[in-house]
Amino acid sequence: MATVSKRDSMDATVESLEAKLGETQLSQSATPKRPIGLTDLPPSVRNSIYKYALDTELVNVGKPNVSYSHTIKDGELQFKSSRPPFPINTSLFYVNKQISRETLQYFYSKNLFIRFEIYTPDARHAKTMLEDSGLLFSTAAPSLLEQSKQHALELVLVEKNSSQKRASVMFPAQYLPRLINFLDQASRATGSWAPVHSLFINVMNTYDFAISRLQGDLLELFRLLSNLGGVTVDAKNLLPRYAEGLQANMTASAFTADNLLSSVVELADLADEAREKGEYKLAFEYGQAVIVALTYGYLTHSETLHSQPEEFAKSVQRLRWKTELGIGIALSLQHREITSIKSWLSSDNPTTETKQAARDLLLAESSVSKALSLSTDAPSPAENPWFLSLPVELIPPNKPTWFTDRERAQTWYALGTIHTALGEYVFGAGDLERALGLWGEEGGESSSEGKEKVEKAFEKARGGIDGDAENMWVGKVRPGSGLKKASVLARSL
Repeated sequence: MATVSKRDSMDATVESLEAKLGETQLSQSATPKRPIGLTDLPPSVRNSIYKYALDTELVNVGKPNVSYSHTIKDGELQFKSSRPPFPINTSLFYVNKQISRETLQYFYSKNLFIRFEIYTPDARHAKTMLEDSGLLFSTAAPSLLEQSKQHALELVLVEKNSSQKRASVMFPAQYLPRLINFLDQASRATGSWAPVHSLFINVMNTYDFAISRLQGDLLELFRLLSNLGGVTVDAKNLLPRYAEGLQANMTASAFTADNLLSSVVELADLADEAREKGEYKLAFEYGQAVIVALTYGYLTHSETLHSQPEEFAKSVQRLRWKTELGIGIALSLQHREITSIKSWLSSDNPTTETKQAARDLLLAESSVSKALSLSTDAPSPAENPWFLSLPVELIPPNKPTWFTDRERAQTWYALGTIHTALGEYVFGAGDLERALGLWGEEGGESSSEGKEKVEKAFEKARGGIDGDAENMWVGKVRPGSGLKKASVLARSL
């Protein structure tokens, strides 16, 4: 029998152990990484995705034109389109709760959908209006449109008090000018057209937008229409008294410059009233509504407005100056408790209120600067506030003689107090020095009190310069640093 020699444990040398250890490999299974989803992306990136997937204008870029065919069911037009009018990516609505909420909010607030219903004895009138106006509208069934609750505007056109609904469609606000232009052309072509038609207008949702902005996007163009048989504008979700003014313009026998000016002056007076009551947000909204109404007036009726006597242009420019100045004052007074603290811009942990104050004071500085450019008739067109919203050829004429030195002084005073609140003491002192030079002595006791306020504000600005002298010498404080700090805070909102 063969014998097997027993291996001595001493045969396991250090070298052999090192070799075995060197050959040994430990494998660790890779932990699977969770794929990146939409919710992991920054909000700005998500919004960019939503823009290209849900913006009804962008999704149609490069697409062929849409043609419509129709049938009639129960007296109501049912439309079919040659291709989807709005080829958006609806699957985003069903990703998860967060994405669904965000995308629906973006979809409705970005496109501002309008549900348009037409009541007429003759279905051909509704067909002609929808097809010849150039509207691009959804072909969803009327029963589905009835269920919509998130659209921006409800618009109903009734011909000859008809109770027969002939069409119900939905379209984004970007096509509203086409519809209004069609209605305007129809009323011009036949004098009897407008009096037998009535409009019912109702703003359904505001999407947390400023009311003045929403009125501008959805309602201001309706001032182009006149002589309608009836107009009912629901005052809900609108600025007080705005609906009444719009109704009056649309039912007037014809558009006139005086009617436009009187309705806009009423809004400006309401802005002043709100500011005097301390309702600064409302005053700001009314001021914006004035600017929007004047701008649309010159865009839609430029020939009529420019053919008016010089006194009309003077009234318009003075109204714009008064409005811009009022907006700046309202925005600055709104945050006096915060801005009265000298170091409010230098807080290590700024509150939301502080950031809002920074944003609003920058807006106030911009608004009062616009008022100043009007009252001095700044030679640079880029400094003219009309230049931002109107083609150069439509800007109303202006003359510095339409404003008094006292009014220019008041504007410099407002700008100086805002610069002082922003910690721009050098700028503020310069503004207030100009205000003192222009103030004059006429006006009696009230004038003296006003001048004393300017002098006190000037002393405050001078005191701020003296207090910052040491920091200015070492470069810690420079002209413009306060505006820069405010910009940083405003961007962080």
